Amino acid sequence: MKPYLSASRAKALAVAVAVVFLTLASFGLGVSVGSRRSPDLAALPAHAEQASAVNNAVQTVNEGNGAPPLLDLNYFREAYGLLQKQFYGDLPQGKEVTYDAIRGVVDRLGDSHTAFLDPASAAIANADIEGHFEGIGCRVELAEGGGVLISYLFAGQPAQQAGLQVGDVVTRVDGKDVTRLNLTEATALIRGPHGTRVTLTIRRGSEPSFDLVITRARIEIPVIETKSLGDGRIAYIALSEFTSTAPARLADAVLQAVRGQPAGIVLDLRGNPGGFLDAAVRIGSYFVPAGKVPGDNIVMERFKDGTQHVYRREGDALLGAIPLVVLVDAGSASASEIVAGAIQDAGVGVLVGEKTYGKGSVQLINALSDGSQLRVTVAHWFTPRHRGIDGAGLAPDIVVPLTKEDVQAKRDPQLDEAVKYLLGDHTVLPTSQQ
Repeated sequence: MKPYLSASRAKALAVAVAVVFLTLASFGLGVSVGSRRSPDLAALPAHAEQASAVNNAVQTVNEGNGAPPLLDLNYFREAYGLLQKQFYGDLPQGKEVTYDAIRGVVDRLGDSHTAFLDPASAAIANADIEGHFEGIGCRVELAEGGGVLISYLFAGQPAQQAGLQVGDVVTRVDGKDVTRLNLTEATALIRGPHGTRVTLTIRRGSEPSFDLVITRARIEIPVIETKSLGDGRIAYIALSEFTSTAPARLADAVLQAVRGQPAGIVLDLRGNPGGFLDAAVRIGSYFVPAGKVPGDNIVMERFKDGTQHVYRREGDALLGAIPLVVLVDAGSASASEIVAGAIQDAGVGVLVGEKTYGKGSVQLINALSDGSQLRVTVAHWFTPRHRGIDGAGLAPDIVVPLTKEDVQAKRDPQLDEAVKYLLGDHTVLPTSQQ
């Protein structure tokens, strides 16, 4: 996929547009500029050089695309001058001024997946896609009303050992309010070098908020988990993330299962947040044979100008005629939804569980010159039969809730229903057969 902007151009544009919204990012206020005359540039000695640099960036971007001016720096100087003179407190300093300004514009976009990460946060966010990260050992999603919802705990890892529970909501990290941050920014604060401590403020049901101190560790993501169910007649394969190694490791697991000639296979994508697009296309091809979907497409990528890029299946399908159930839930996102959607569209598997997350957007990750990142939503994904994923998610064929009481009692009714279905003992038909 070709980017719309180069990294340097994206940086210039982001900085140029962002500065005028500084008050929004720093103080949580909308920008309101009156008819006051702006102060002279000399009245802003600490930031005169920065204002000049931004002015040059704006000029460069505007000259490059012939567009009208992106912002009026006179208004910015007026507003920032008033902040310097009147605000009872400290203003951000150095690069934090630029970082906060960019975050301000990103927040105004209303897209939780378009995000700016400073260099430290960017390095942390990149780690788990490589199959490991340093943190507390859990999966998260945005909580309703703000904050970070704990959706999955890795067994034996610091989060579980400290007493964190699925369904808990993190509202503060080391005293910093995260209820207004997007998920990428909040997650970056929770993660950190192994051996360091992080204090999470937890909201648990109707209980008063409380703090948990957790010592971070190096977390190795268990990409593949396999086992036999139903007296050895059902092969179970769980995929936790679409890492660079996932296609090869999943192929090995599927082929080994097929050699055992099971009555059915369960592919568990619950809590899988996604990963690499090429891994999703490759893995989707294992389960969707040629000729089962229009154009042999696994997923379609559409841009706002109406153009479209199609990702077609690759290689051989691996299952043959073995029945397939795919487990999904609200934590199944992005690449998980691509694979599950292709399987559902092809009619080669039944989705069991709960509605998926609905993360069907494509982010272009722009690496800026100082190591920070600007992640920009540039397109949306659609299933082979043109179903939109973003904001909608995928409805399972067989809906089976998993309650907090189930988790606490270590029951798994979703997996139980998958096994019953594959053994021919199910009592609920897929929605497509009702």
